[in-house]
Amino acid sequence: MKYLKRATGLPVLALMATPLMTPVASAIDVSVSGFIRQDMAWKLTNDDNYVNRGGNPLNGVPITSPNGIDITKVDKSTENDWNVFATKAELDFDISISNNWSARVKFRGVYQPDVFEDSSYAYQGENGNRKGDDVDHFGVKNFSNGEATYLSHSEDNYMIDIPSLYLDYAKGPLWVRIGNQQIAWGEALFFRVADVANGLDLRRHLFLDFGAEEYSDERLSSPGVRATYRLNDNWEIEGFAQMFQPTVLPTRNSPYNLILSGFAQNYHEGFQKVENQINGGVRLMGTFGDLGVQFFAVSRHNPDPIFRLVPGGQTDGPFGAASFGPSGQTFADQPFIYTGWENGAYVSQGDASTAPQEWMYQTGLAGLDGTAVVNGLARTYPFLEEFYQNVLGLTPDLNNNGEYFTGVTDVAGNANGMSTYDILFAFYEAGSIDGNITPTYAAEDVFGFGFNYIFYREPGSFLDQLVVRFEASYTPDKKFTANDLSPDWIVEDEYVTSFILEKYHRFSDSFPATFFIFEWMHKSESDMLGRHLSGLGGTATRRGNSDAYEDRGWDGLVFAFQQPFPNLTWRADLSVLYDLNGGIFIQPAVRYKPSSTWTVEAFANIIDSKDNASIFAATDWSDDFTVRITYQF
Repeated sequence: MKYLKRATGLPVLALMATPLMTPVASAIDVSVSGFIRQDMAWKLTNDDNYVNRGGNPLNGVPITSPNGIDITKVDKSTENDWNVFATKAELDFDISISNNWSARVKFRGVYQPDVFEDSSYAYQGENGNRKGDDVDHFGVKNFSNGEATYLSHSEDNYMIDIPSLYLDYAKGPLWVRIGNQQIAWGEALFFRVADVANGLDLRRHLFLDFGAEEYSDERLSSPGVRATYRLNDNWEIEGFAQMFQPTVLPTRNSPYNLILSGFAQNYHEGFQKVENQINGGVRLMGTFGDLGVQFFAVSRHNPDPIFRLVPGGQTDGPFGAASFGPSGQTFADQPFIYTGWENGAYVSQGDASTAPQEWMYQTGLAGLDGTAVVNGLARTYPFLEEFYQNVLGLTPDLNNNGEYFTGVTDVAGNANGMSTYDILFAFYEAGSIDGNITPTYAAEDVFGFGFNYIFYREPGSFLDQLVVRFEASYTPDKKFTANDLSPDWIVEDEYVTSFILEKYHRFSDSFPATFFIFEWMHKSESDMLGRHLSGLGGTATRRGNSDAYEDRGWDGLVFAFQQPFPNLTWRADLSVLYDLNGGIFIQPAVRYKPSSTWTVEAFANIIDSKDNASIFAATDWSDDFTVRITYQF
């Protein structure tokens, strides 16, 4: 099967497990369970994803440049009703082999029909054949074997995978798991401090699923070996070795795409460098009465990508392989891909990105400094430096890091009165030039510790059986995407902490206990989305390079509760995530379970952000009401 091609590191893991492979009894007991579920997320607003061309807030809006030039972007708006309309099924096999051995296999499938439209054209293949408006929801075609994970197969509208395929061995103080598996460390809801073993698959509903499920559906599996050994009654040690598996971002132009659609995402080059790497970690856990402690260390390649602009490598189209200027560089040497060339003729997409204000707004959403990106092109690509100097007549400001531009209002005294930004972005005429970006998966070490303590007070009091948890991690020399998308990454030591209070409390003898949880997270260098704080705050008219965000770090607060009703048929939930940079996510929910086989869940996602500095700026458009109907067997 083609999706097994990438498992080239499996022999290494198999050798690690060989000493455990002993004869087992022939009596095998297999139990089968599963579910089929319909997920429907109905949009509560008329907005679409801001980074897709069809959801751009400037569609059809007249824009006046700083020098009075009127630009009206072609209206490519869409009218989508659904954020998600998917059928999901899982089939689980739990296999008891002997007293010491057991196994688990999970098959999963997701089908998303064509209920979402975007106005971007997707060009496929070497000849640049235009695909049309169909959106590829699941395909990550340029990982090594054309798939997102080791055991998966995907097409535009469906994916099937095997998230669990492992053997368990348990004897005395030793427990070992061998095979494709998730590794979930940490206790925080929404926040990930100790939970650093696995990346996330964000292609379905981003992280906006039922909050109480944490990341159980998003956390990615990978082949590996995990083992724990109980040293004595109080101490236990755990370790793992697992094949590298990158985080899978939403696909280009899909409902929850996170990257400006004008950037072509080439994962192949970055992944090729790390596909056979093994991540590893160790954790020591102990108890002292009511106090539990843990210490952990993980050596890994970060599954979250660090992006940079790279040459597009394109030699066809109207520019071909011709040399440009004194540098002798060709179009293939520039960080662009020309998409408006089909079968030897120019094809306009008709949605020009000619407005500097649009560029600044969109890069601000990504936590980038839009002006720094434009300046960085000259430092990295000789032909573009020649173009700035010889065509636009610009001179680098040697007193300001050699910048050619300092903001969206730059003027170079052109005869027609246009700003140099207007001229520069006119080269994106008809939206037919994409910037080519590729990820790096950087090596890093993560060290951390945590504790939890249970308070016991007078029975029935609010402080009785209150659980306090704390987690902290330290990553020296952590790498972040540069604010200008250059190869010069931002490198900083990062500290991450979370403080958690949780408790079950019974307010009435008529109702089961209510579960409460409160959390606070602090990150010293990046926000919850992994954007470096130094690039936050960009708007249509302001650069995203404020030191204020970096100086104070990022803070988020979570409050959540669950309240079961008598007879447990109904349950009410509420999850709130507040970004102190100025954004909030509220998810009220209700669950109805009339029988052991049927479950109906309904929840609303209500999102608001003050500006692009908030983690919710990129999802502010996505308010929806979700209903999930599940049949279990």
